[in-house]
Amino acid sequence: MERRKFLAAAGIAPIGMTFSKHLPNSMDYKDTPSELFDPWLEINTKNLAWNVSQVRKRVNNRPIMAVIKCNAYGHGLIGTAKVLEKQNIQQFAVVKVQEALLLRDNGIKGTIVNFGSFSQQEAEQIVQKNISQSVFSETVEIFAKAARKLNKRAKVHIKVDTGLGRVGVPYYYAMSFIEKVASMPEIAIEGIFTTLTEQLDFDKIQVERLVKICDEAKKRGISVGIRHAASSAAVSNFPGSFLDMVRPGNCLYGLEKLPNLELKPTMSLKTRVLYVKNMRPGETVAYHRREKIEKDTLMATLPLGYFDGYPQNGVNKAEVLIQGQRWPMVVYMSANHVTVNITGSKGIKIGDEVVLFGTQQSDEISIGDVAKWGDSSVYKVAIKMNTLLPRIYI
Repeated sequence: MERRKFLAAAGIAPIGMTFSKHLPNSMDYKDTPSELFDPWLEINTKNLAWNVSQVRKRVNNRPIMAVIKCNAYGHGLIGTAKVLEKQNIQQFAVVKVQEALLLRDNGIKGTIVNFGSFSQQEAEQIVQKNISQSVFSETVEIFAKAARKLNKRAKVHIKVDTGLGRVGVPYYYAMSFIEKVASMPEIAIEGIFTTLTEQLDFDKIQVERLVKICDEAKKRGISVGIRHAASSAAVSNFPGSFLDMVRPGNCLYGLEKLPNLELKPTMSLKTRVLYVKNMRPGETVAYHRREKIEKDTLMATLPLGYFDGYPQNGVNKAEVLIQGQRWPMVVYMSANHVTVNITGSKGIKIGDEVVLFGTQQSDEISIGDVAKWGDSSVYKVAIKMNTLLPRIYI
């Protein structure tokens, strides 16, 4: 690929050039996988749409707030949001102000809710860009001040801690906080929500607490807007949590198999063979001569390393697919390279496609396999995929 074209696609402008709306994971990326050697991610938009349909079926067509935090779980923030918009998803949740602003600045028109923290300066940006904000403490006053300054009405979702114990106004203080927010003329309450522990017996108590608060607010003449609690696990196993809207994240991407949902994986990680070499007995591989070759060995080097997000400790357990067959990763992974033992192969050459996770011919390596080899989880493997990896939506 021509260098400037790559830098533009990666969102890195060379000196003298600007690319105001190019993002490392945007759908502006025009190149096909056949032009790439360095690792890339393929996002299967058909499977993403399928997973949305399965969630809708499960929740009887309730509205969906798609959780696209952490770069859409590694799938690419802007590109994923645009695919979901085409599936009539109109609510998006993130946990960083920067992600919320990127969504709005790249043409996402629906409701964007930032569940994370914000500074005074960011509060003004949030209000200016018509982004909704989670509130649960006295910082709501910063938000109200920003709205007054801009002569706008700010939208909020009140976060109630019903038992998870991280953030949120404690449920036993929630009513007084709701009354305080409702009394602020600069603030519009758009919704109220909680985060479940994913321990089903206790989740039921959490939902009861949230519903009780909402009922009490209604008695006092306060509208708390849309009630939401159900993340992916609750969508799968707890219909009582569906309320007015559901808030799935990883199930949209098919990262895990969940009961009552027929999901398909959406992400594949691929690269190409960078080099093929015969190694003789006595030669060594990697820094500090980490591995000594004991017999004639055919090695393939891949331009992939832990910088790209692949779990380093998966080597010597992990496999890759080349020409439809599995080959073991061996020795050691550096920031940018790893070796594969292809002894016994026929015709593997520089430029052959390599699948780290995904399907090739009749075989598949799942992201779950990679997580197992790397002593990790599918969630961690997905979100740690480097933002500089091109995301190609197919």
